[in-house]
Amino acid sequence: MAVLAALGLVAALTVGLAACGNDEEARQLVDRAFSTPIGSADVALDAGVEMRGGRQSGPARVQVRGPYRSGGGRQIPSGDLAVNLTAQGQSLAGSLISNGQNAWVRFMGRPYEVGEQVVRRANQQIAAGAGRREQRSLRSFGIDPRAWLKDPSIEGDETIAGAETTHITAGIDLPRLLDDMNKVSQRAAGQTGGRVPSQLSREQRERIERIVQDPKFDVYVGKDNKVRRLSTVLNLEIPEEDRQEAGGAESGKINFSIEFANVGRPGPITPPENARPIRELTTQLARVLGGGAAGGAGAGAPGAGGAGALPGGGAGGAAGAGALPGGVPAPGTGR
Repeated sequence: MAVLAALGLVAALTVGLAACGNDEEARQLVDRAFSTPIGSADVALDAGVEMRGGRQSGPARVQVRGPYRSGGGRQIPSGDLAVNLTAQGQSLAGSLISNGQNAWVRFMGRPYEVGEQVVRRANQQIAAGAGRREQRSLRSFGIDPRAWLKDPSIEGDETIAGAETTHITAGIDLPRLLDDMNKVSQRAAGQTGGRVPSQLSREQRERIERIVQDPKFDVYVGKDNKVRRLSTVLNLEIPEEDRQEAGGAESGKINFSIEFANVGRPGPITPPENARPIRELTTQLARVLGGGAAGGAGAGAPGAGGAGALPGGGAGGAAGAGALPGGVPAPGTGR
């Protein structure tokens, strides 16, 4: 299933594209859009995987809904984001809440407070790492995401989330994108002096290229040059020789979309009352999962990552501090 995980990464990477490639008008429009940060909006994110046949048959879906405000590169973002996970007929719901100085996790209807001291440390790390985030952009590795798209074109005007937008569509040059994924891993290790991260092998790359069918990318740009919607769908057809590695699956689909409504005027963010300490939640989860690792991971995650894990901003902490969508990965990070 490592190949399917890589396919999910491909879907996520497509939303970080900085521009289209061949059609000059489409290229210029998307260039402007990804250079114009979205400091605040009501966010609706949907991501799903559906496999047919095999052990993993059936859909899995993640939905995130709620208001978002950028931390401006100085603190964790603010938000009140409802999160729903559905897989194999089971569902799990919760929410992530932040006002920039504190953060909360709501689980099973009860709020848990991360604490101002923990968030203060996270904010200090965010402010100190502003320069390093610029150095970690794709362009610093010699990668031009514009080369990932093929034959971009303007499809016309559409209304998205109440705003008039221009719809641009393009194909995805999958071999080039996979080349660059490996290139980023190699150069990141070289710049940091660390061990080279795990890369896609030649066999895995060839398998992905056989499985993914005609990938597409769509972006809807408002008249103010701000993105209103991003989406991609990867249709999967798994040859018989690859099905064992894919858990017996025969075909499937990976989809991702994120939409921004009420840009510049999102709904209110209200901190919950009578919140319990976050350690109570992590202790409960550790018991349920049957090990201390969950408690250790959970205790740190909501402050530095969980509370800031906002859609389009990547994981929390420093990476999540930028405005959307420019914070993924290079231009327009809301600074």
